[in-house]
Amino acid sequence: MELYDLLKKAKDNDKDAAYEIIKDFDGALKKLSKSLHHEEAETDLIIELLELIKTIDMEIFKHSTHKQIAKYIHMHLKKRTVDLFRAHKNKIKEHVEINYDLIPDETVGGIENDTATSILIQSLVKQQRDIIILEFIQGFSEKDISKILGISRQAVNRALNNLRKLYLGDGGETIGRKDDRTSLQPRYMDRTYCNSYILYSQKPREERSSPGRKGA
Repeated sequence: MELYDLLKKAKDNDKDAAYEIIKDFDGALKKLSKSLHHEEAETDLIIELLELIKTIDMEIFKHSTHKQIAKYIHMHLKKRTVDLFRAHKNKIKEHVEINYDLIPDETVGGIENDTATSILIQSLVKQQRDIIILEFIQGFSEKDISKILGISRQAVNRALNNLRKLYLGDGGETIGRKDDRTSLQPRYMDRTYCNSYILYSQKPREERSSPGRKGA
């Protein structure tokens, strides 16, 4: 199948098409990841490729050849490799900084919960964070993730279970979307490095709001 058609299908949430694109660029991903000199660099670039698929404007490729589209993707990955190298060199911030002026008033009551969640996610090993991003941000199934990362489905399950144990341990709340599906949702996506998320609580807001906001 032509790259244009694969991109179009992948953009429409066709996971098989996305996996085919990853396989097509396997050589480039491996070569670029070597220049990053850190563990799991190839997975970082796979996530970058998936982000590109999600946001790419297909209109600009209407009259492009397979080779032209492939060159565009390769150049994008090279640019992101440089960005990732700089991010790794400078290190990721070890704490979450919150700008209250940028956060809607109704979310302030849950800030402490969100901050704790971000810290918990950062405490996971790199592969576990990648699994979480691929499943909850990119929407891949556990079977797809095991193929993309080249690990067993049991390893995927273990990573997700570790997060649940960390978060639910010692009286934590249930992890889940508002539609009761287990999920992580992005508060914002740092294009340099994906490292901040919200976990929505299933408890009513009034039960988990900070004491200072009750009766306000």
